[in-house]
Amino acid sequence: MVFLKAVEAYLDHTADEGQILFLEQYFDLFAELDEILESQNIIQTENICNLMHSRIHQDITRWEYLEKKSKVVTSASLKYLYMAAAAIFLTFMSVYLYRSNLGEPKSDIDNSHSVAEIVPGGNRATLILANGSKISLTDTKNGEVMTQYGTILTKKGDSQLVYRNSGSPIENKYAYNAIETPNGGQFQLVLPDGTKVWLNAASSLRYPLAFQGNERKVELTGEAYFEVAKDKTRPFKVHSKSQIVEVLGTHFNINVYSNDPSVKTTLLEGSVRVTNTSLGVNTVIRPGQQAVIHKNSHSQSGIEVNNTDIDEAVAWKNGYFMFNSEELESVLRKISRWYDIDIQYQNDELKHQLFSGTLSKYMSASQVLKKLELLQSVHFKTEGRKIIVTPYLHKI
Repeated sequence: MVFLKAVEAYLDHTADEGQILFLEQYFDLFAELDEILESQNIIQTENICNLMHSRIHQDITRWEYLEKKSKVVTSASLKYLYMAAAAIFLTFMSVYLYRSNLGEPKSDIDNSHSVAEIVPGGNRATLILANGSKISLTDTKNGEVMTQYGTILTKKGDSQLVYRNSGSPIENKYAYNAIETPNGGQFQLVLPDGTKVWLNAASSLRYPLAFQGNERKVELTGEAYFEVAKDKTRPFKVHSKSQIVEVLGTHFNINVYSNDPSVKTTLLEGSVRVTNTSLGVNTVIRPGQQAVIHKNSHSQSGIEVNNTDIDEAVAWKNGYFMFNSEELESVLRKISRWYDIDIQYQNDELKHQLFSGTLSKYMSASQVLKKLELLQSVHFKTEGRKIIVTPYLHKI
């Protein structure tokens, strides 16, 4: 079996990258199961199921991504990954139900606001129609949602809203829709021209029901990843508070959160033109580059271009937090958006601690914070949905 062979190779110091990744993923998973079982009195069965399904799905998605990217994962090991994931989940639920039926004594401590209860975000969004009315996409069933001015809206896979023309003339050429994700939410969108958009937490996108004229214009707040459908006659433009990004057809990520100190545009494929709207300057970036506009900078250049790790820029889309010598304040801003929690610091010096590493977005909040604490730089105290950051006290 692949799992046993991976263990043997690891012990013999002959394991390849794929085997090491396999073992790391599932040893982490077993550790999480153990902690969840120990705290079963504070977690609803439904939340456990959602957490496990999300984690297993994300593991499989990441392995498929790695297989396409680096070929380190064979189709055989991917097959066993599915089997292992299913077996782990069934074993976990059997043990959980067994323990629950034993009627083990519950703790008298009120843990209703414990951080262990704070589960990861999920597919949550609100659709705002042209007339201003709102539809919760979180609660809407899969299938055709409605027809609006000759455009059909369909929800697919609990996570995606697709627009397509019904074949009849567009009744209102100037009608706009918008989609908003809350803290702890994410959603995917296929625009009328076929462009695909992934929205991160606390983000919004405004767009027309049909692109008219000689350009395709959308408006973004927060963060989104775009795979723009090619149309050489009509450039695709993403407008935000500090910049305009113009492309013909390419893949890129934009981070324009209002509480971040800079605006970042990262290119994966093709080329894009980034314009700093405050200074009226622009530049073209290439794959593997990131254009940065510092909000409080007085630099006349207006746009800083750096080579960057594109995997880090789109880690959120692939189910991960990825940090590379990143300040704690920035790290916790990302975590707070995804888990919908508030962060407070005992002192400002703590904000500048540097962190590096990769963490799954589908762990519970307590698991994420415990892994950050392993670096012995900071400690996290929880009060409901508020996290207080304090200095790490070394034991003597």
